[in-house]
Amino acid sequence: MEERISREMGTSRAPLREALLQLEREGLVVRQPNRGAFVANLDEEMVREVASLRAVLEGFAASLAVRHLTRADFQRLDAILGEMLAVARRGDFPRMIEWDYQFHEYIMRASRHRLLYETWVGMDRKIRVYLSATNLMYADMKAVVGGHVPILRALERRDPERARRVMADHLAEVLDLFITKVLGNDGTGRSRGRRAGQGSTAAPAVEPTIRPGSTDGRRGRSREGRRP
Repeated sequence: MEERISREMGTSRAPLREALLQLEREGLVVRQPNRGAFVANLDEEMVREVASLRAVLEGFAASLAVRHLTRADFQRLDAILGEMLAVARRGDFPRMIEWDYQFHEYIMRASRHRLLYETWVGMDRKIRVYLSATNLMYADMKAVVGGHVPILRALERRDPERARRVMADHLAEVLDLFITKVLGNDGTGRSRGRRAGQGSTAAPAVEPTIRPGSTDGRRGRSREGRRP
């Protein structure tokens, strides 16, 4: 309820109401008359919509990025994977989500397609919620890092169609695993009623290959890498 939340946060109801309206427009909050605002359920429809739109946008971005990525950019992407691996080994889930987001954002920026990037950024909060939910599938977070290695290798081959396909395939695989393991859909359209983290099996961990010159996980960025 707005009154209780505003009291807990020490603010007036006007800015709180504005924030809730923004979250509602983004599909993250649902308002119920005479009851208040509730966090939106992460149901199968929402997950599929976010994943399918990401596949289109990020696949297109990857196909464009191969034309622009420099050696320094590849070193930076490799460094991001190094940071992901470091936080995975520490079991730092919040930092894993942030590095996961940074990896995909870097590729979006490298596309040099301003409208494409702005459209993707407009999904920012939903993408972060999606990453938080899908990464819950893995008991060993190093598997999350391993899932990103083929994307980097595809970009290095400078093949636009391959880069697009590998990115789209990665997102499709994550979606399929999430639907099956977290939402509990058994393929018949019926949910088995499991919640995130209950009864799911982890995907096998894959150690990424980090090239010399990338960070070792103790620094936030490589010495040579720059953001595109």
